[in-house]
Amino acid sequence: MSKIKRFLIPENKKKRTRRFILYSFLILIIAVRIWLPFFLKDKLVAAVNEVEGYECTLDDLDLHLFRGAMIFNEFEITITENDVTKPFVYCKNADISVEWRAIFHGSIVSEVILDQLELYFADGESKEEEQTGDASWVEPIIDFIPLKINHFAINNGQIEFENMVSEPPVNLKLTDLNLIVENLTNSTDVEKALPSSLKLTSHFLDQGKLTLEGELNILKEIPDMDLNLDLQAVNVKELNDFTEAYANFDFEKGEFALAAEFAALNGEAKGYVKPILNDVKVLNVKEDTPVLNGFWQAFVGLAFNITKNIKKDRTGTKIPIEGKIDNPDIGIGTTIINIFKNAFIKAYEAEVDNSVSLKDIAKEQDERTFWEKFKGLFSSDDEQKN
Repeated sequence: MSKIKRFLIPENKKKRTRRFILYSFLILIIAVRIWLPFFLKDKLVAAVNEVEGYECTLDDLDLHLFRGAMIFNEFEITITENDVTKPFVYCKNADISVEWRAIFHGSIVSEVILDQLELYFADGESKEEEQTGDASWVEPIIDFIPLKINHFAINNGQIEFENMVSEPPVNLKLTDLNLIVENLTNSTDVEKALPSSLKLTSHFLDQGKLTLEGELNILKEIPDMDLNLDLQAVNVKELNDFTEAYANFDFEKGEFALAAEFAALNGEAKGYVKPILNDVKVLNVKEDTPVLNGFWQAFVGLAFNITKNIKKDRTGTKIPIEGKIDNPDIGIGTTIINIFKNAFIKAYEAEVDNSVSLKDIAKEQDERTFWEKFKGLFSSDDEQKN
């Protein structure tokens, strides 16, 4: 019997030791799992707060390890250099996770989905009342994400512009904003000049419908892109606060629409914007309207009538854009000519012409390169340097 006890005691000790190590390891894992979200939250907030002029608050940070996800809850960015009380950026939930679909294509990348993202811009009589902001605060967040972003989406977002000190106060909104950008890192190895796709839809004010879609390549230092924009069915009376505050006239009736194309290749841009006004009446003089303002509204109304296509009751033009992407030229002369083309030759339609493409820009660049080389054959080295 004593021999059996002496044999079993070492075995029991080994089992207890193994259990102790196992339980200790499990407790350590649980402790790290509890501690890690607080650590990451503090690290993220501190990184954003290092950006001058911005302050970050984050209500909570969750980790979903089984799907490789990190979730920010109630994320806010405020600008510290003004007196505006509303945050510059608010996001109810930001879900950052591994994009499992891309793994089947041999890429380990991430996807970012933002729910109820809100951007708030403000204007005023002083810098303290203005809020414009920039994207410098985004960089530390991108650095915080361990994988490159391949899929980016916004669900039910909003962009708001407000001026509460103007007369009348101005409030313009893009609501129900939904954005999807896919294949940003070209994880599917698409052999295209523009491998990524973009689509944005939104409501502008009550009735307006905005659509922006196209393709792009952000893998280049200066991204290439080919985008189409369409804005339809905006009741111009909903713009009256804005036009009264900034241009001192208002609309009595009418509808506004806009179509645009924009393409960029190797830092050069080409495109146009077509603003269209249908069935517009500007003059709406009231008893308390100042005389000078009445004259100004009458002048604006006359300008619309002179440049209106009578047959379709439409005022519009086509504004060409061309040049370097960071400082494109807007063809003022051509814009004015196009106003009268709309009035007396053919009314513009509020739709994309499909007249701008990367091929056009590439062809112009090739022709320019050819002629530069051709001229170089007949010039001296000193002339070429000059």
